[in-house]
Amino acid sequence: MKIEKKDFPEYIASYTEDEIFYRNVYLAEKEHPETFREYVESLDRDYIRQKKLYVPVLHQDPWFPHLMESDLFINIPGNIMLSKHFRYTPVFTHEHEFFEILCVYDGHADTTIQSISHPLKAGDICIIPPNTKHSIGIFDDSVAFNILVRAATFQSTFFQTMTAGSALATFFAHVLYHNTEGNYLIFHAGDDKQIRSLLEDLYIEYLGHGKYSSAFLNSLLMLFWAQLLRYHDKDIESILTRSSGGRSITEILDYLTKHYHSTTLQEAAAHFGYSPSHFSTLIKDSTGRTFLQIIRDIKLSQACRALRETTLSINSICELVGYENPEHFMRTFKKVYGMTPGEYRKENQ
Repeated sequence: MKIEKKDFPEYIASYTEDEIFYRNVYLAEKEHPETFREYVESLDRDYIRQKKLYVPVLHQDPWFPHLMESDLFINIPGNIMLSKHFRYTPVFTHEHEFFEILCVYDGHADTTIQSISHPLKAGDICIIPPNTKHSIGIFDDSVAFNILVRAATFQSTFFQTMTAGSALATFFAHVLYHNTEGNYLIFHAGDDKQIRSLLEDLYIEYLGHGKYSSAFLNSLLMLFWAQLLRYHDKDIESILTRSSGGRSITEILDYLTKHYHSTTLQEAAAHFGYSPSHFSTLIKDSTGRTFLQIIRDIKLSQACRALRETTLSINSICELVGYENPEHFMRTFKKVYGMTPGEYRKENQ
């Protein structure tokens, strides 16, 4: 299906046949509960089966409680799928093997993740990792759609956008993979027109099914992540940022990335108004790594960049990233990457 960009808002806001069905059922129950049972009995069962529609009073078993990647992507040539969340669909709790990125395009949506409510509004981008129980409800003219991404593709597009081993990458990895209860990330992008435009481009590309569409979708998704991380790295909510209070963990990690040469645990804690012990615990809980491990990872990440992109000597790079002892730098680098800095440069330049 070919859609012009100027026509996309009208296209995505228009009601589909399924949405009209769900709205009629919803209004019949809400406005005329005394006759709702009769209304349900009058529904065409064959139509419901053929369209795979969900009417709770007609279904005894849970509705698609767990979806495998093979269930969804079996007839999809690529690794990314986009679909509008049908308004007035009855709320049902489910989980799946793949990543879901819920994008609220207009209005608002009621989302529950691991039984905790997360109201979303226009401009919110909610990343729901695999095996996370969640539900979505929209019962008005609001518009939201899903970007469904295979787990391996999400990792390659999302984490390749960031410098390998960066503090922010460590935080995201911990939230999305290691925190087993209530995993999620929400970017509050607000009325960012560039983000909105990129979402439209993704959806239009998906609908078009043009040549090399999978490559285009992967590239657009990487650009989408880059935009979010560049302009909204301070507008992030997760179960960790919700529970920790105080300063944003992303703000703390940004500070460490800028001052990794010389800052100490005591200095960084004082900068943010924490005691060293509390600051250390906050970092460990938010990233799964200690303060010293975070600083080490940032230093080595910067060293890798210098090895790839400059002709500086290894001793100069050692000094550049804040290691006083070249031998210690060499040992640490080999322990983390399984090769010497020289071998890394040879493989990656």
